[in-house]
Amino acid sequence: MKKYLSLFLLMLCLPLCAATLPDNMYFRAMNDEMKRTQKELRVKGSPKPFFTAYKVAYSTAQRFSAQFGAPYDSFALPQTNLEAAVYIYAGDGKNNSSGFVNDAYYYNPTSTDTIPLSYDGLRRFLWRLTDLAYVEASNSYEKKEAYKRQKNIKDNLPDFSKSPKASYVKDIPAFPTLDVKQYQQAVNDLSLLGKQLPYLEHFRVTLDVSQQDIFFLDSEGDFYQYSVPSVYFSLSAALRNQAGYTENVSDTVPLVWGKDLDRDFMLEKTQQFLTRLQDTYAAKKPEPYLGPVLLEPKAAGGFFYYLFVRNTNHSKSLLSAQAETDGTAGQFKDKLGMRVMSNLLDVYDRPQEAFYKGQPLQGFMPVDDEGVLAQELQLVQGGKLLTLPTVRSPIEGQKQSNGHARMSGETYPRAALSNVFFEPKQPLGEQEMEEKLLQRCRDLELDYCYILPRFPALGGGQGELSFAWRIYSKDGHKEPVYGLRLTGVTTRSLRDILAAGDDVEVSYFVDGNTRVASSVVAPSLMVDEIEILPTQRKPDRAPFVPLP
Repeated sequence: MKKYLSLFLLMLCLPLCAATLPDNMYFRAMNDEMKRTQKELRVKGSPKPFFTAYKVAYSTAQRFSAQFGAPYDSFALPQTNLEAAVYIYAGDGKNNSSGFVNDAYYYNPTSTDTIPLSYDGLRRFLWRLTDLAYVEASNSYEKKEAYKRQKNIKDNLPDFSKSPKASYVKDIPAFPTLDVKQYQQAVNDLSLLGKQLPYLEHFRVTLDVSQQDIFFLDSEGDFYQYSVPSVYFSLSAALRNQAGYTENVSDTVPLVWGKDLDRDFMLEKTQQFLTRLQDTYAAKKPEPYLGPVLLEPKAAGGFFYYLFVRNTNHSKSLLSAQAETDGTAGQFKDKLGMRVMSNLLDVYDRPQEAFYKGQPLQGFMPVDDEGVLAQELQLVQGGKLLTLPTVRSPIEGQKQSNGHARMSGETYPRAALSNVFFEPKQPLGEQEMEEKLLQRCRDLELDYCYILPRFPALGGGQGELSFAWRIYSKDGHKEPVYGLRLTGVTTRSLRDILAAGDDVEVSYFVDGNTRVASSVVAPSLMVDEIEILPTQRKPDRAPFVPLP
């Protein structure tokens, strides 16, 4: 029995316990340049490079798109792109350049560019980026030390915590060969359905298939290699509703990776979207409202992303001579042990989950971008915030990295969540959720309340939606409403959750500043109080000639 258990554990460990650097162009270029950097990169009078990391991403994407039955913005052949990032911490383990920015924004101008697809092309690019990154790190180190002396900052925590060596290697599969004619015909046929609605200004159907192959190596000897697949079906439309307002409506549906094209499923989603467009056309303008709201799963995903995920990320404030406070730091960084959410849900971050019910998860990350094994975290239990994502630069109460350093595009690694699961303790069915909403409305003597299919991107606690449902307390009938403006939405709303459903769905998000992608896995929610106001937009001038 012990023999079989040991064999099982060994098999389980294989990807995460890889000891040999893969032999491919990417690692050869990174390893050769890393050796030269560690041996030769020195400037007299400047701090030496303490930690160096290279990250390379090779992306392949193919798009099939159509508008009103005709191809639109399609890629007949897969499109490819090679990008690289280099970052360096200058100094030593106690004090180094990390965590300081030379201006008010956390920006690394050397991080990404297009590179020739060859060993020599990548090697030369890494050399140039390493040189620029070292200049940036040296400047940051000097300015950080001066800033700490000026502000009399004495920090007992080191800037860099040691972690066991980590590696993960998974074979990189070839990008699938797709039946171009079949895929293009499928989106052509679906987009043709938009002609049923004469008031649509455009109706577009798109199928995107992509794969990103990622390679990482740091000066501590940590490395990883894996692929992140993605396949999703999206619909978008623009229409002028009966009141003269132009509304842009869109939806994105993740599909199961590696399966044949499910045309019946895509047809079902397209027909549902067309019904939503009909409702949007006929929708009424809202009146000011303050009361309970039911968020469908996609709306709940947005609610959690903007109010919880973004406020849990960046758990350590940056230092900057240009700004007294770090406006990018999450609001929850000082709330460990405090109640931040309703006790109806527990929250987990699972970076090593690659799929959920066959759908790829965008935050998959077995090893983080500082070479630390990514750990599952229970973030919230009983409403209390138990832990925060951390990097090698520790925070009070959490003095080791839990493997959540994430970077993409033009930023250095910062603590960020990956695949965030919101798990209800007592999930309710769809009918139970609606009845609970209606009963709460009756208790508050409200004539109606709202069901939101989506949640807007929040800026300053406000965001606008093109469409929602108004549901009446007396008999439960629904009517569509357009131009809703949510206002005053804060993290307080997380504590106002009264119920959660059993209809869990995956939603994808990409941070607009860092380009870090994450997935939210969440059910529908009932929130006790959200304020809704009518849009402040004015209707557009009617066209001189109606649509053809």
